[in-house]
Amino acid sequence: MEVKKITGKISVPRVILGIVLAIAVLIIAQNLALNLCEIPLILGVPVPVCNILAGILYVVFTYIGVKILCGKFLKISMAEMRIPKFQIKAFWILAAILMPTLVLFISVLSGGKWQSNTFDTETVLATITSAAAFYGLAAGIVEEMIFRGIIMGCLEKRFGITVAVIVPSVLFGALHIIGNSLDLISIAQLLVAGSIVGILFSLVAIETNSIWNNAVIHSIWNMAIVGGVLHIGGNADSDSMYNFVLDHKSFLLSGGDFGIEASVISIAIYLLFCIAAIFRLNKAKRMT
Repeated sequence: MEVKKITGKISVPRVILGIVLAIAVLIIAQNLALNLCEIPLILGVPVPVCNILAGILYVVFTYIGVKILCGKFLKISMAEMRIPKFQIKAFWILAAILMPTLVLFISVLSGGKWQSNTFDTETVLATITSAAAFYGLAAGIVEEMIFRGIIMGCLEKRFGITVAVIVPSVLFGALHIIGNSLDLISIAQLLVAGSIVGILFSLVAIETNSIWNNAVIHSIWNMAIVGGVLHIGGNADSDSMYNFVLDHKSFLLSGGDFGIEASVISIAIYLLFCIAAIFRLNKAKRMT
């Protein structure tokens, strides 16, 4: 197996504009998808159906935007930006399942209690479809196309692989601050956690020469941890179907104001699979 690098250079202004346009594609695609799905919702289409439609449109609009950005502006094929035809590896599917499972397992071992919220059937279906279709699959695929596809690809072409891994990862962590009310400690913890998981996604993209494996990891993580089906933290979340409320109040273990994704438990899991990705990269190099 050959671990490929993106070759060729593009100018610094084009790199910067490419990054700005990539983020613009994400924002426009998301707003278009959500706003368009308001129409069938108003016409009486059930919320779960609209959630699924919103997820599909979010991915489709982003893919179209990325394709135009690559072909018309960057003059680079999508495959060269690690957005080839869909193909995934069994190892990373297993990793995608193991990561949230391990976080839950360790959290339960650390102590706490289960709580559940009772919702009507429509709310349950709305929560599940939102978690699976929009915040899960769609958000994972879109964010990986943008961050590990376009942004990492542009930076790699100009500055090399190290900068290309670090900068989008820190940016990925920093963007999660927006829209959250966080104290300084929680911000610092989020930046560390977000950057490390971003590095993990980048390493997986490099090892597989494709964003699809890290998109699967990202999507399944979102479905399990983010979407509203399960919440792990120091306090119960009234909008989540199931809660595991931690006994301890340590911000390190709970993730502070941001939540379990920024906890040392999650950070340890991110690092574990970073090591696995590095091991696979080194193994691939020895085989070439």
